[in-house]
Amino acid sequence: MPGKKSLKKVEKTQETKEKSEKKEKRDKIIGAVEIPDASSDEVMQALKRMKAITPNSVASQFNLKVSIAKKMLAQLEAAGTLELAASSQNIKVYALNQD
Repeated sequence: MPGKKSLKKVEKTQETKEKSEKKEKRDKIIGAVEIPDASSDEVMQALKRMKAITPNSVASQFNLKVSIAKKMLAQLEAAGTLELAASSQNIKVYALNQD
């Protein structure tokens, strides 16, 4: 038969409960599903400021899902605005055309 908990153990359990209550749960941010106009001035200015144009950087910049950012970059590449600078199995890095 277990005995009473010591005073230190009781205090410690209360502290851990208080800490867990104080922690705020962050809401998961879900990106937009709509593709912004890829040829707009806002998008082009943001792309010019980026050192490396990757789907993750575009998704975080415009609050998009990564799959949508990939589609947008593929559209810009097809239009001739971007060119594929480097590619691996997992990631594609684009660069602006100097035309």
